[in-house]
Amino acid sequence: MARHPPSLPVPRFIMELAALIQHRSDSPLPFPSTTPSKSNKRNVFTLVGVAATVGILVNVLWGGINTTEAVSRIPIVKHWLGQSHESESEVIYAPGVGSNFKVNSTGVKDEEWTLERIKEVAESSKGYYARDFSLYLGWNNVRYIIETALLHAQMLDRTLILPTYVYARACEWSLDVCESFTSMVNRGEEMDTDDFKDFPEELQMGWKIPLEIMLDIPHLRKYHKVILLKDWLKIHGLDPAIEMGRNGDWWPKLYSKTDPPTPIHMIPNNEYDPEGIVRVDDMSKLSHVSTDISSTIHLTLINALGDRLVLDWEEAKRALNVSVDIADEGFEHMLAQHGWATTYTFHGPQDMEFAKTITEPIRQVAPMERVRGFMNEYGNITAKILYLQGEVHIPRKPGSMRFITPGARDKIIEIVVHSIRSPDRVRILAEKIHDRMMEKVGGRMWMAAHMRRGDFVQLGWVMESGLKEHMKRLKDRLRHGRDLLQDIRETRFLMTLPIKGVEPDKRQLTLFPPFPNDPFFLATDEKDPEARSWLRAHGAVLIDDLLTKEDRREFGWSILVTDVKGLLEQAVLGQSYYFYGHAFSSVAGGAANLRAGRGADIRTSLQD
Repeated sequence: MARHPPSLPVPRFIMELAALIQHRSDSPLPFPSTTPSKSNKRNVFTLVGVAATVGILVNVLWGGINTTEAVSRIPIVKHWLGQSHESESEVIYAPGVGSNFKVNSTGVKDEEWTLERIKEVAESSKGYYARDFSLYLGWNNVRYIIETALLHAQMLDRTLILPTYVYARACEWSLDVCESFTSMVNRGEEMDTDDFKDFPEELQMGWKIPLEIMLDIPHLRKYHKVILLKDWLKIHGLDPAIEMGRNGDWWPKLYSKTDPPTPIHMIPNNEYDPEGIVRVDDMSKLSHVSTDISSTIHLTLINALGDRLVLDWEEAKRALNVSVDIADEGFEHMLAQHGWATTYTFHGPQDMEFAKTITEPIRQVAPMERVRGFMNEYGNITAKILYLQGEVHIPRKPGSMRFITPGARDKIIEIVVHSIRSPDRVRILAEKIHDRMMEKVGGRMWMAAHMRRGDFVQLGWVMESGLKEHMKRLKDRLRHGRDLLQDIRETRFLMTLPIKGVEPDKRQLTLFPPFPNDPFFLATDEKDPEARSWLRAHGAVLIDDLLTKEDRREFGWSILVTDVKGLLEQAVLGQSYYFYGHAFSSVAGGAANLRAGRGADIRTSLQD
C-alpha cells in the first residue's frame, strides 16, 4: 500500500505531554480497542483535560491552522471526537512474503464429537499416521512435534493419532496437593531413563495430565482429522489402559493386537532424513530441475556449501557473484538449470532451531542429488497405519522439512496460527491479564520478557549467569523495544506476516509507547523468593502479581501445575506489544508465533 503521510504531523512532545497527563491521572484514558468492556467507565475529566491542554498548545504554536484537525489525529482524541479510530490511508503496511492459504475444516461442531463420529471421520481418510512424540521434552517442544505431525498427516490424508496424556514437570505447591487432582509419576521409571535418578525425590516426580489440559482438542478437530490414542484403542477393541507413556512412543506389538491385526508400515528413524539428505514436501514439483552436476555453476555452489546441507539464498548469490538485484524468479530458474533446487522455510533465531518460529520466511537452495520428497516416498503407502519412528524434531526446521513452494510452506503457518491453540480458560484469562497490565502502565503499550533461569543456569545456556547481569541485558533489549514502538507509531508503518484470517493489530499505531520507567511483564522460572522480590523491585510484574483468587477458582485445579501456569504466562507474552526472549527457549518461540498470529509487527519480537 502506498504511503500517505498526514498533512500536518503532530509533534512528539505534544503526544508525550498527553501521555504524561494520562499517566498522572487516577484513571487511564479510554482505549476502546484494548479494553472495550471498561471504556465507558473511564474518567471523563481526565480526557477533557488532555484534549484542552493539547488544544491550547496547538492553537498557540500553529495559530491559524485548523486545531481541531490537528488534535483529532491524536488517536485517543480522534476517537473521543467521534471520528473513525483509524484512517486506512494513514497506515502503511510492509509487503510480506508467502501466499494466502485456506483453512481446511472437517465441518463438525464441538458438541458432535462422539466416539462414533470420531471413528467416522477417521475412516474417511486413507488410514492413520502414528509417530513417537518425545514426551520427555517440555510442553512447547511437544507442541512443535504435534504441529509437524499434523502437517504430515494432512499431506498424507491420514488421521493423526495423538497421545492421550502429556507429562508436566513440576507442581506449584506441595506434591500431595497436586496428587489430589492428577497422577504423580516417577519420570525416570515412566520414561525408562536414568536421567533423573540423581535428583532429589521431589524433582524426580512428574504429573500425567490429559492432553486437553494443554491443547484445545475440539478446536483442532474442526480443521484436522485427529484421534486420541485412548479412542483409537477403544475403536479397535483394545483396553485404553494399555497405553504406554514411555516418551509417547508408538508400540507396534502392543497396539496392533487387533482382530484382525492392523497392517502397519514403519518409517525407520534413520530413513526419514539421514545425514546428508534434505527432506522436502514433494519432489514432483522439481521436474524442471536438471540432474547435471558437472557445470561450473554447480561445482562453485558445491564448494561454497562445504559440509552443510543447504545454502541461504543471498549466500548462493554471493558465491556466484550474481547481482543482488536479480529477480528471484530468474535466479531460481538459473539454479534449476544447473542442478540446484530452491526450497522455502524459516530462519531460526540466531541461526538455531530451538524456537521453531514462523516469523521470518526465507529461501534456501540445495543440490538436487541430496533432495528427498516426503510425499514421493510415503504418499502411496497403503498400510492402515503409517508409523514414523524415533526422534525427528531436534534440531530441525518447523515441519521437520523444507518446502518446494511458498504455498506449501504456508500450510505449517496455518497450523501454528489457526489450528493449534490453548484451551479457552487459558486464552480468556490471558486477555484479562492484558487489561490489568494496561492499567498498570496507564493505558500505554506494555512490554514483556521471558527470563529462563533454572536448568538453563545449570547447563550454562543462559546469556548471563548472574541475575543482575541478566536483568541488565533484558532492560537493554526493552529499551530498544520502547524506541521501536515509538518509531512504529510515528511512521505509521507496520510490518506483519500476510497470514489469511489475521489482521494487523492497529493498536500499535494508536496507543502511546511505554515510558522509560513503566513496569513490564516478566515470565520466569526463577523460584527463589529473594530473587523474585529483587525482580519486582526492578520493574518486573510477575504472573502471581496479576492473578486473583477468583481467577484461580474459575481456571480450575490445573493452574496448580507449573507447566499449565507456564502456558498461561506464554499466552500473556503473546498479548504484549514488545517481547524479548531467549533464542534457546522453545517458550520464547511459541510466544513469538502467538504474536505473529494476532497481527503484531514482526519487528517487535526479539530473541537472542
